[in-house]
Amino acid sequence: MKKDNLERFVRDNREAFDDKEPPNNLWQRIESGLDKQQPSRESPFLQIHKNPDQTRASEGKGSRVSGRQIGWPTLDWRVAASIAVLLLAGAFIYMNQQYGVTHQPDVVAASPTYAKEVVQYTRMIDDKRAELKQMTEDNPALYQEFATDLIRLEKSYKSLKADLPQNPNQEMLIQAMIQNLQLQINLLNEQLRVIQRIKQQTHENPV
Repeated sequence: MKKDNLERFVRDNREAFDDKEPPNNLWQRIESGLDKQQPSRESPFLQIHKNPDQTRASEGKGSRVSGRQIGWPTLDWRVAASIAVLLLAGAFIYMNQQYGVTHQPDVVAASPTYAKEVVQYTRMIDDKRAELKQMTEDNPALYQEFATDLIRLEKSYKSLKADLPQNPNQEMLIQAMIQNLQLQINLLNEQLRVIQRIKQQTHENPV
């Protein structure tokens, strides 16, 4: 069809063309149809939260994995620390029993070799003094007389011990302390023998 004839056809049939205009809601229907066919472009974060059950399950698995990967090393470190504390405590108790770390710290610092000997003598003196006091319960005057002799030796021992940290010849000073302790033990042994003889005579010759 020629151009002139086409234009004339359009003018003659304009009303028919106007009746065929698209409805007003056509574009709305097209847009809604496209929305239905368009794939979801939501972020993975929103998609995950649309399914809370799966999210919780995945989180539970993740926490268990992290517990195995992170929790066990932390637990191992705590166990190791506890064992170390127990070992240190046991070592301290042993050292205190053998060398008197808490009772004779100056002696231990100066000479651990002599410290054990000092602790042993000191314990023997304490035991013998307790025995002497028990055996003279019925004669307190005799106990005081014996105690006076011991006090002299104790003062001498404390004086030597006080000089130990500043003394340049600590080994000789510790040896003097040990000799003092030995004298105290010998004196206590003699006092205990005297009391035993007194008690024996009293038992054999009652008044």
